[in-house]
Amino acid sequence: MLYALLALISSLRDRTAVQSGATDASVSRFLVVAAAALFAVLAILLVDLHRDELHALGLVGGAEQINAVFMSP
Repeated sequence: MLYALLALISSLRDRTAVQSGATDASVSRFLVVAAAALFAVLAILLVDLHRDELHALGLVGGAEQINAVFMSP
């Protein structure tokens, strides 16, 4: 998934560089990876913050009790 994101950003960067005529419009791959990682952490935090609303809508699973039959003695 991350590879697909990097490929998409790379193709967009090449397309905008050709359209604008700029030759030095490079973006550091480290910055792209860091931005993707920060976006993933933000998404996780938002899901955690709004877990009750998402559970009410049925989008995330709850903390149902595990049946005692499946637990070890």
